[in-house]
Amino acid sequence: MRRPIISAVLLFSVLVVSPPRSAFAQEKPLTRTFVRGSEEHYQLSVAIRVETHGISTERIGEKTYATPYAHVAEGQLSWRATRQVMAVKDEGSAGIRESLDQFRLSCDSSSDSTPADLQKSVRETCAGWQTPSLMNYEEDTFGLIRGLPQGVSELIGPDSPLLSLWLRRAFRPSVILPKAPLHFGDHASHRISNSSGDIANPEGEESVEWLEAPSDTPAATLHVSQNLSWIDPPKKKTVSDSTGKPNIRQLFYADSLNTISLLDGSLIKASRSATCETKELLDPVPGLPDAPEFGSKLTVTVTMRRLP
Repeated sequence: MRRPIISAVLLFSVLVVSPPRSAFAQEKPLTRTFVRGSEEHYQLSVAIRVETHGISTERIGEKTYATPYAHVAEGQLSWRATRQVMAVKDEGSAGIRESLDQFRLSCDSSSDSTPADLQKSVRETCAGWQTPSLMNYEEDTFGLIRGLPQGVSELIGPDSPLLSLWLRRAFRPSVILPKAPLHFGDHASHRISNSSGDIANPEGEESVEWLEAPSDTPAATLHVSQNLSWIDPPKKKTVSDSTGKPNIRQLFYADSLNTISLLDGSLIKASRSATCETKELLDPVPGLPDAPEFGSKLTVTVTMRRLP
């Protein structure tokens, strides 16, 4: 049986927010207002799910027998994030100190059918995220972050740099705000085209929808989704591989719901998820009518809520 390999390439989805069509509607961008010395506390929960499927083959005599397989490994963890505004500059940007603590993990499989190496990859990922830390960075009034420690980017490993980029933003209890005014109730979608013609560049569609947000304070919820696909460039041929490996198709889907206070632009709660599915057509097997396909899917779901 072919050893399952997790291959995940995720893109970072920019999150924006806009005031509703109400007393808070305005013809200027919504920005974040910081107050020196203020603190925000958030509870974060993260779920990771890895799925692999394929076909194992066995040749007996002149016949080749194919057996499909599917495996799943899962893990969950949670922690508390505390953000303190250390200083506020004249233009409104703030120096933020964020600390993580109160970690809880559940990343060992309860099913005997889960392959050990697949669950091990989930367990190692969870362990890498369970890192009590203190970080300092600067956040401007539109939610853009500068100076985040480099180690925070390496959350999934060097083989998945784009996933790490998505996670470093998805784990932060804040939202990137637009620099143009938006209006509550707007729904828009646009194509992400590949004008270069390079098969490795993603193409697809992104949609944005503004929703009402039931909350004790004036708020709005933004629903953003992305659906993208691309093809990994063929691997270089070697002496032992005269044909080279076939192209691998990558499918990416991201979805986010962020509820934002219209009073100061702070985050009230959020649900963010990203899924990357890999499909690889393997070399033809004598005796099988179709070439076997190997696939893997990695899903990370992040939920957070502001604590009193």
